[in-house]
Amino acid sequence: MARFNIREMNPVTRTIHFFQRLCTNFGWRFVIILLSAYIGVKGITSQLTYSAYLPYMREYVGVTRPTEYQAFYTVSRLPWSLKATIGMVSDAFPIGGYYKRYYILGAAALGSTSCALLAAAPIRKIGGGVTAAVLLFILTLEHASVDLLVQGVYARKMVAQPETGADLVTAVWVFIMFGNLAASSFVGLFANRHPTIFFWATLPFAAQVLFPVAAGWLSEDPAPRGFQRAKVSANRRFFMLGGLMTVGALGMVPASLFGSPAVQAAYSITISAILCGSCLTLLPKQIGRAQVYMFLTSAMNLQIRGALDVFYTGDEECLPGGPHFDRAFYLAWTAIIGALFGMLGVSLFQMILSKRGYRLAFWSTTVLQVAAAIIDITIIMRWNLRIGISDKLFYVLGDSMLQEVIDMMDFMPAVVLTSKLCPIGVESTVYALLAGFSNFGRSVGSSLGVLALDIARIRTPDTGACNFDNLALLVIISHVVLPLLTVPLTFVLIPNAKMTDDLVGGLPMMTDGEKNVSDGSYADSGGGPLEAPQDVPPMVVPPASSGPLAADGHVPQ
Repeated sequence: MARFNIREMNPVTRTIHFFQRLCTNFGWRFVIILLSAYIGVKGITSQLTYSAYLPYMREYVGVTRPTEYQAFYTVSRLPWSLKATIGMVSDAFPIGGYYKRYYILGAAALGSTSCALLAAAPIRKIGGGVTAAVLLFILTLEHASVDLLVQGVYARKMVAQPETGADLVTAVWVFIMFGNLAASSFVGLFANRHPTIFFWATLPFAAQVLFPVAAGWLSEDPAPRGFQRAKVSANRRFFMLGGLMTVGALGMVPASLFGSPAVQAAYSITISAILCGSCLTLLPKQIGRAQVYMFLTSAMNLQIRGALDVFYTGDEECLPGGPHFDRAFYLAWTAIIGALFGMLGVSLFQMILSKRGYRLAFWSTTVLQVAAAIIDITIIMRWNLRIGISDKLFYVLGDSMLQEVIDMMDFMPAVVLTSKLCPIGVESTVYALLAGFSNFGRSVGSSLGVLALDIARIRTPDTGACNFDNLALLVIISHVVLPLLTVPLTFVLIPNAKMTDDLVGGLPMMTDGEKNVSDGSYADSGGGPLEAPQDVPPMVVPPASSGPLAADGHVPQ
């Protein structure tokens, strides 16, 4: 009979044992790499950059027109749409005999330089919003590159050491969550100071990844030199689709920086049609349909940050009787609460939806999206004050908590569905494409949101008298009507099956000519498995109810 050891219940002891096991199985140097990449870059640097956007662009750079503010935000987030491209390029063109090392070093060097310029250069005088958006694009490219390429290494280690279970994924999950919470706490400390302090605080975390990677701690095997023609040829369909996605994402940069709202919308709709058609043509039928659905759900949830940021943080002169949230509350405390409640989304999915149908899971997410929109509408119309609930309390209990739950619950069925549909041999390839395609859908939704803001005639003090008369209607269309239109698409694009069903049955294994001739698929060496958009760790998601660090280090599936 096994003895019960009360020490195993001590979270400090469990954490120490967990780190000891990581160091024993994978080496302390690689654990340092994980800490550097997922706390320092993916956690703190990414969250600080996101939080900095509002005060930096509006108050320091002087971007006050809602349409410009939104367009520049679209550009700043586009690198997340290039994750499949990053994986394919690094696999096709190894540098100095390595697939990842020098790509990470290059991305980190460029990102750190951009961060320093954002902090120290007189951006307002040398290009203003355009220059700031380009520098933010480069800084975000570091986040996406480090995230993807380090993931490729630990994915290989998980395959090579299956007896370690989900230890690495659990570690990545905990590190990202800790980084996000730490960054949000930092924001609370200096939220009301000069906006450049965000990037002074970000700079050391953006640069620190250079040191362990340059020291060779990435545990990466040497790669053959020169262009990897065999890989490109073996995965030509996926490289073609990734190439189209690259052209589409990069083309959105000049369209967003210099095009009118109508031009941005026209470009987004055109490239979306091309990409959706290519998905249905180049990918196996069921996978292509699932990819298109995930793209459309992201694109049809229009991003209108250019209006909501100003509404929630505008002063009394602009919006008499408005919420008037201070920066510390809007950027820090709500982010901390949201990160904590994101775990609730994991738990709800695991307990309620994990064994039910895919369609039901996606419908449930849509219902929650509508509920979050109703919170915004209620505050906009000031109905919450009529029933005696303050703006801050209503926002915290509603939107800030629900949005993180939605993000978790929306992406997890997509992970399961893609996993079940992947033909054997190209799993990681399809995962990387899904991550990039879903993120590009968000960029399209942000680009279309620029036109929506223009049509709604949202105005801020610097563009004339403040005008939020049509904001409630804009939220209804962007966050209620359009997301609900995706519900009928589930009957066409999503299989009528439970998440426990085997969907691969009729799908053939990829032939040797269709697989990567050297290691199975391009992403296994450079891309790694699927990642959630911008903030969710890949593949294995630990249920919150069991805690991230189980006594034996395994995460229940």
